[in-house]
Amino acid sequence: MGEDMDGKAISTSGKRRMAHYEKQLKAAFVRSAPPGRHTDGGGLYLYVSESGARRWVLRIMVREKRRDFGLGSAMVVSLADAREIAREYRVIAAKGGDPSKKVHQSRKKTMSFEVAAMEYHKFNIKTSSRNGKHTDQWLMTLRNYAFPKIGDMSVDEIVTQDVIAVLQPIWLEKHETARRVLQRMKVVFDWAHVQGFRSAANPVEAVRAALPRKKVKVKNFAAISWDRTPDLMRELEKVPGIGALALRFTILTVLRSGAVRKATWSQFSEGFERWIIPAENMKADEQHEVPLPYAARQLLKGLHADKPENTDLVFFSPRTQSKMISENTMAKVLKRFYPDATVHGMRSAYRDWAEIFSGASHEVKEAVLAHSNPNKVESAYLRTKYLDEREDLMEVWGMWATGEGGTYQSLLNKYRIERTMPVD
Repeated sequence: MGEDMDGKAISTSGKRRMAHYEKQLKAAFVRSAPPGRHTDGGGLYLYVSESGARRWVLRIMVREKRRDFGLGSAMVVSLADAREIAREYRVIAAKGGDPSKKVHQSRKKTMSFEVAAMEYHKFNIKTSSRNGKHTDQWLMTLRNYAFPKIGDMSVDEIVTQDVIAVLQPIWLEKHETARRVLQRMKVVFDWAHVQGFRSAANPVEAVRAALPRKKVKVKNFAAISWDRTPDLMRELEKVPGIGALALRFTILTVLRSGAVRKATWSQFSEGFERWIIPAENMKADEQHEVPLPYAARQLLKGLHADKPENTDLVFFSPRTQSKMISENTMAKVLKRFYPDATVHGMRSAYRDWAEIFSGASHEVKEAVLAHSNPNKVESAYLRTKYLDEREDLMEVWGMWATGEGGTYQSLLNKYRIERTMPVD
């Protein structure tokens, strides 16, 4: 038994037979099919999402590799048309060609918004985002608010009024969510235009003019007062567990918790004087060098002395040493003492302290926080020229945060004297 170029089965005797389909669908069933995947045979499937949106997918072998091809929305592409397109694709594949290079303009015009969003998410969000939670939420917002209204519509036919219909019910009550939906719809339409699925201008461009203005009050991360930091650090020393240690280290280095959670022993210099954070662990996607204060070095030395051999992680999960601690581990410890505070807010506590207490320049204070600078030349200058100044500032911050009294200058002088003393 074999197949001819049209994908139809033929017997070894040469007699042509009709292609075998496991279960052919009916047009009425296509319109009412429940959520799930329904086969029409020959690799053609009807996918029905939880929102009710339905699309065609063809799964065939192309050059000895299994490939999936979206054939459009089932609300636009009929069962008969889907079968015809599938047949054309099978012929191309049987001849050794690639159906993706032969997509007809008629098919391009029928790509639904949901399919376009899924394609954009698959090739742009999943491959570029390191945040799994963000990756899931990106598509979830569209699934909850956009797909029920415009998911089945062709991306080439959606107009501004359709986008407004999606946003209007949530624009005031859930403004931040609506803003994200708006931004995500925009990039989907931009992608559809570049890919040739949409010829008209982006329908999102004029939306804001038709929606009421919303004054959004910026909500900063909750932070404790800078002068309470030494008391908090003393309390944290009494708390057992990796969460308290990680939180103390985060406060001493004033970095984002993600970089701390991903820290490995290989990132630190031999004496723990320097911490080189790789670009992929930084928000700005740039490598960052951190001069570690004495208190942070001592904390690392204690951890390193007892580190297990089966993991390179500094702050690993007690349950699974091969995994880093969760983003809530430090937050739970902090909330024992300050229920409304956030770990990220400790960066604000440092910044307030530096503004009031220290004599460092604005540039040095910001460089310690690893804030991105749009000026690339100046940004590189901050990372190199101010390394010594950052070391001084972080050392004094560490001394002050761990309870050593005195002015900024007196603590700085003490540190410089100790640094120049010979080591036995």
